[in-house]
Amino acid sequence: METVTDIRSSGRPEIFDRVNTDGLFGRTRRLQQPLGQYFRETETPRYLAYNSQSGVVAAQGNNEGLTPAGDYRAYLLATNGRVMFVVGDDDGDRTISLPYEDIVAVRCTSGLRTSTLEIVTVDEDCWAFECKGDLTPVREFVDEATQVWTRTLTELDRAESQVEAAVTALEATDLETAATHITAAQEALDNGRGRVEALGATASIDERCQSTQAQIDTCQRRRHVNAAEQHRDTARRAWENRAYERAADAYAQAKTEYERALAVTAPEPPTETIADARNAIEAEYAELLSAPVDAAQVAASAARATTDPAARATHWEDALDRYRTAYELDWGRDRRFDGDRASLRQALADIAVELVDTHREAGRQKRREGSEESKRETPGAACGSATAHLERAREVATELVPDRREPPADELAAASEQGVSVESESKGR
Repeated sequence: METVTDIRSSGRPEIFDRVNTDGLFGRTRRLQQPLGQYFRETETPRYLAYNSQSGVVAAQGNNEGLTPAGDYRAYLLATNGRVMFVVGDDDGDRTISLPYEDIVAVRCTSGLRTSTLEIVTVDEDCWAFECKGDLTPVREFVDEATQVWTRTLTELDRAESQVEAAVTALEATDLETAATHITAAQEALDNGRGRVEALGATASIDERCQSTQAQIDTCQRRRHVNAAEQHRDTARRAWENRAYERAADAYAQAKTEYERALAVTAPEPPTETIADARNAIEAEYAELLSAPVDAAQVAASAARATTDPAARATHWEDALDRYRTAYELDWGRDRRFDGDRASLRQALADIAVELVDTHREAGRQKRREGSEESKRETPGAACGSATAHLERAREVATELVPDRREPPADELAAASEQGVSVESESKGR
């Protein structure tokens, strides 16, 4: 066996599975346990080096070096997650483990026949390993792995920090800021995971990555639910204000956000709760689509049930306004709301006729009341109201039913003259 071995090209060394090696004088025990017992299943060994006498030297710090006893050897093993020293001894193998995240510097010096690898840790310890082979490739690998791990852990720290910021933003209902932090957290996590994948060492950080991913997903799901609730509230307010199209758009956005929340795998908020909220939104949306016509029909029914002409005219005005709203919905695009245009147009025409006739009736009634007022020597408020009703009748007729425009002209003139007469008599007294 060469003193420095690139395991990727040479295959699995014998010492990984057996403690004895062949020599000039037969088989010699090099370790108490096979070297394969000392690295984890999730680790991939890359380089192996050994020496027979110098062992591992504590070049700096308060640690003691390790020297192999007798025919035992000292081994340096560089995996995708750490550098490990294993030194054979009759009392049991002794080990030193240096994870790459704890390494701050790595150097290699070469002499005539040997080279020495020095590793400095965050605790300012320095470990030196000398062997007869060239340790330069080992230094290059350890240096690269150290940088990868440093950047990976920096990205994971950043991801966790962004998650905390996202949680704070969600608690403040600042969804835009939360979205920014969630995106940054996912980006940092992906970067960190991607860097360490090049070393084939993702298994060593899987637990941390999975925990962070779960937190990101929970934040994302919460953000979608919060956005859905905001759109739902917007829809309800718009509905109250009879802004039906805006309400429909907001309900559609709410449903989309709930579905996005359900597409995110996370324990919170519970899937059942989100599904129930989405179903409730769908039910409200379906009710909204019939609301404009329903409200118009209710107003028309109220008008038909009212006997007083003036009050009935008020209800017909409301019905006309509501039917107009229903008729004008979704203009220029596929209709979402209940009621076809032809039926609504006919309803508008019918209500316009009812409104004109009712205003005329109310005008006549107020004119009669005006005559009674003049006899009782009271102001001519009824006459003014009669004029207003008749003017409104002519206005509606002119706009919507021109064939019913003419009859109230004489009545309007009579009501106006009566109002002037009553007013003059009142001033004369």
